[in-house]
Amino acid sequence: VARQDLFRSVYRRHFTFAVKYFPKLVGAKELDDAMLDDRCGADDHLLPWSRERAVMSIDSAALLIEQIIITMMTTDAGESSELGSLFEKLQLVEPGEESRQVENRIWEVWCNHEEPEAVEAMEHVVAALNQGSLADANERLNHMVNRWPTWAEAWNKRATLRFVEERDLESMQDIERTLQLEPRHFGAISGFGQICMRAGDVASAVVAFEKAVRLNPNFEDIRKAIAYLERELPRTLH
Repeated sequence: VARQDLFRSVYRRHFTFAVKYFPKLVGAKELDDAMLDDRCGADDHLLPWSRERAVMSIDSAALLIEQIIITMMTTDAGESSELGSLFEKLQLVEPGEESRQVENRIWEVWCNHEEPEAVEAMEHVVAALNQGSLADANERLNHMVNRWPTWAEAWNKRATLRFVEERDLESMQDIERTLQLEPRHFGAISGFGQICMRAGDVASAVVAFEKAVRLNPNFEDIRKAIAYLERELPRTLH
């Protein structure tokens, strides 16, 4: 926990847009020896955790955020006649019961696989996540991304698990892979936006949330969040 707190507070200080305007609001802090001693020195199990390793982690996060935004904006979806039709329909129908049915069908397609073993594994993972059995879900998902490396939803589910566990760097790595395989994955994109918010990178979060809403107009809560963030903060272009 101490490492995660240290990472977030320093990331907010050096790598986010919000800190230029609201450094105290987002909890931005300098990375100095006193801070490292305060956060890590009292816990022997956290040592050694050098300044160099801290900077490396923060640099990695900043690079990952930029990479994911590029992937999100530039990757074309692969061929899938049903998914393509579903996404077209999602843009045409008004938000409501019909659009929610379309969204649910998209999730069904994403979670499905041509191999029955894969479908069964996904069902076990969903059940484990719902029950809070994170260790079981983690073991199964590690197997799944190795066994079926081109299955976007396996990567997305592991990204979700790592987000829940606050392993944000690893979650973003899985989100990037998800979007390389399925760039329309509004679930992964909205999750990325939440990670950006947790890191204090509000501008990147807004970019992600806007993309998610364009893909899935049902995201009314995210639409409200965008409106709030745009009122609170000036905008920059990535």
